[in-house]
Amino acid sequence: MLSIFVLLRLFVVLLTVHTVAMSVGITAETGSPIRLQSRSSVLAALRRTADRRARGGAAMVVEGAYGSGKSVLLEQLSVETGLPTLDLTGVGAERDIPFAGLNRISPPHGSPPLPEFPIDETEPVAWQRLWRELGRLLDHGPLLLRVDDAHLLDTPSLRVLALLARRIERLSALLVLTAEPVHEAPGQPLDGIPRSRLAPLDFSDGMRLLYGQARFPPSPEVAEEVVASSEGNPLALVEFARALTARQSIGLAPPPLVPPHDGRFRGETRRRLWSLPDSARELVMLTVVHDRLDHEDVLAAAPLAAADPHAWSTVVGSGLVELGEGGPRPAGELRRRCLETDACPGELRRARLSLARELEGTRGFEGGGYRTPAPRHRAEVSADSPERLATELERTAHEAESDGEHDRASRLYERAAALSHHDESKGLRILAAGYDAWTGGEPRRALVMTRRARTLVRSSGARGMRDLLHGGVELCDGKPATAVRELTEASSALLDTDRELAITALMLAGDACCVTGDYREYYELASRAEWLRRPDDSPNTALVLRNFTAMSATFQGRHEVAAPALREVIRLADRATEPAPLVLAGNAAFTLGDPAVSHRLATRAQRTAEERGETVQLPWASVYVSLSALLLERYSEAESSALEGVRISRALGQRNRMIDHLALLALVAALRGEPETVEIRLKQATEHGLLSRGLGRPDAFCSWAAACAELAHGRPVRAVHRLRLMDSGIGGFNPAVRVLAAPHFVEAAVSCGEPDDAVRLLGAFDHWVSSTRSTTRMALSHRCHALLAERPADADERFRAAIESHRESGGTLELARTELLYAGRLRRARKPAAARELLDEAGAIFDEYGAEPWSRRARAELRATGRSVPTRSSGAVNELTARQAEISRLVAEGATNREIAELLYVSDRTVEHHLRNVFANLGVRSRTELAKLLR
Repeated sequence: MLSIFVLLRLFVVLLTVHTVAMSVGITAETGSPIRLQSRSSVLAALRRTADRRARGGAAMVVEGAYGSGKSVLLEQLSVETGLPTLDLTGVGAERDIPFAGLNRISPPHGSPPLPEFPIDETEPVAWQRLWRELGRLLDHGPLLLRVDDAHLLDTPSLRVLALLARRIERLSALLVLTAEPVHEAPGQPLDGIPRSRLAPLDFSDGMRLLYGQARFPPSPEVAEEVVASSEGNPLALVEFARALTARQSIGLAPPPLVPPHDGRFRGETRRRLWSLPDSARELVMLTVVHDRLDHEDVLAAAPLAAADPHAWSTVVGSGLVELGEGGPRPAGELRRRCLETDACPGELRRARLSLARELEGTRGFEGGGYRTPAPRHRAEVSADSPERLATELERTAHEAESDGEHDRASRLYERAAALSHHDESKGLRILAAGYDAWTGGEPRRALVMTRRARTLVRSSGARGMRDLLHGGVELCDGKPATAVRELTEASSALLDTDRELAITALMLAGDACCVTGDYREYYELASRAEWLRRPDDSPNTALVLRNFTAMSATFQGRHEVAAPALREVIRLADRATEPAPLVLAGNAAFTLGDPAVSHRLATRAQRTAEERGETVQLPWASVYVSLSALLLERYSEAESSALEGVRISRALGQRNRMIDHLALLALVAALRGEPETVEIRLKQATEHGLLSRGLGRPDAFCSWAAACAELAHGRPVRAVHRLRLMDSGIGGFNPAVRVLAAPHFVEAAVSCGEPDDAVRLLGAFDHWVSSTRSTTRMALSHRCHALLAERPADADERFRAAIESHRESGGTLELARTELLYAGRLRRARKPAAARELLDEAGAIFDEYGAEPWSRRARAELRATGRSVPTRSSGAVNELTARQAEISRLVAEGATNREIAELLYVSDRTVEHHLRNVFANLGVRSRTELAKLLR
């Protein structure tokens, strides 16, 4: 039985681990650690471990690529905890010696060494001996067991340690093993142990690390290119910084984007390559020269590997090659560059010739699909024709681009640019690489390409492409007002050389205008779009240009012009093949009040973006998936789509799109009646730059959400104030969101005795509704007129019409709100029986949606009619609300309340509230019981 003191101390140790996980860095030659805030996934995993295992020991496997900071994590873990440690580091040279690893365990300072584990000892006996020794050491207090490079241990040692990890809750010890991720088959030694992975550093952390290590700070252009080339590997970044310092100290230009020859990263890559047998090295060379071949093509070109059944497993185990959906490929572009630089030229030449011979005459798909890369490989072998090779690389890049492989196309264009002699052709290929990087979701790399091409290109078209790239990144992750200017200039510059790209730039400029709230500029762009229209335009182009006319008329309140144009946009979407036009069509359907069609088109846009590899468009499409689901009152879907949009936007570096989704999350919570959640999500949007970036559209959505939250709290005066902010916020007057929010403005204004402004806004809302013929919005219009009606008979007629339209459209939550408002008027008119009938249905709907503030108001109205309020009955598993089901799933996965709150952008108290209801609903008493039930 552990003492209370030991248990408390161990719990403190486990809680301290998260601090260490946030401090992982690379130790410079001076020995000072670099602190990086980039380990949130490890932090979350270790928190879960501490939460589950606070009453005993705990174990964790931390995975990460070579150079990701695993060893530093272990070093700082010991410093932070202050616990006595047992240390063990895997050594590849001793992997074939049984128990060599256990015999290298270093005991805590001042303790006698552990007994020797003979090589002929059985694993059960070794396990029992290790258990006894740990028990003896634990008599003096908790211990930390650090196992570095566990993947290099001999199998018996690894199995014994894994056995210990799976039973360590019986000991007051913390066991942390680090390993490189490998493709393990089921039944491997480390199965069943909690794992966490050290992700690559994000761009901002990479920049901080580089500038912190470089004695002579590089220019922003050089720094960004180095960070992008390092692929987030801390060790590679530190070695790049060291090389930059060494060369700048003697006046040399920055080094090529390969880690220094004498550095650890490149040295380890070289060591692994040359330690491979000939058959495995043959496979590595083939993946280096062509990284999109299937197993059959590779083996056909690799006679040595074809004869060795262990060649593939050896290559994958080395960490130099990984197996993806498209076949084997190098483990990252950084690793590929190192391999290509240090490989034997003869082996690379043989690999290219072998592939060329094998692929010679390969036939592609009809219609210009994939074509054989054999000519490119023959050209690469011919050292006397670099321009010919650049042309072949460019052709192959274009094929990859057509197949949706934008990352590969970008790398091929970049290699072609390196072989180009003329500045203009070099610059154009660099810009092509940047365009594919941007399309594939790498905005920072796209910016690097634009800066590299700045001094190379002179033509108007090339400058237009550069502005298009820079403006596209600014739209998603900078200041959209800057994007408007750059994208408009790009459209003009590209018009003579590439009309399709010019119209793409115009489309993005229009979206930037909407994001900022610059509608005057949007009207000018719409005039330009009307001038550009041609009868022979493709459906994609025709849709984009016609959408300008439709939305410009909508913003100006000319709905008689807008409605037919919007319907034409939706018709053109049937033949559209690109995600961006489909997103615009989804917005057109939303504007027309047809959420089902809007949802279908936005979902199709998402699917098309995934199929075409246009990752950059996914967050934009997700906005309209969420908005249409919101109008359909599928709030759980709207919330999950917006949460996914936040995650994707953050991963792609599109912070403006992320704020869009945070604003929508706030609106979902507001319409559900969750004021506390609204406040948290609005705060998140502000902290991520809502105000500093000039984002007018999400600012308007935030004002709308805040007003709905005030209404849920019963504070109509504040709600009116919040809604009026839409006319004076970041984007100034926002006609689209202002009209969308009109029903809530009318409700708030009537409640606080200010109906005049409401009457004027309702006129604009009715004009829009009459052009869209949307039953959902017609119901809201009837409700607004009922609230403003002076004669009781008129109010009754309008309320009944609203309820009928709600039922026809299927809008249940808005139906409940209309019934609540009507019941309040009936009660005040001394008609309690009729009010109770409405309140019974409204209360049931609010309970179903988990809209607690509205449920409370419905119960209060019921009590005011003289009815006692019934207690809700408990239900079964399938009666959980969507939010309760999601929280239950996360609890079953081991997440703490704080982690769930962070993932869902809600408060800890909200999570606790839902969990209490889940426990009562399902008849469970603990998180463990809940996890077992859900399994």
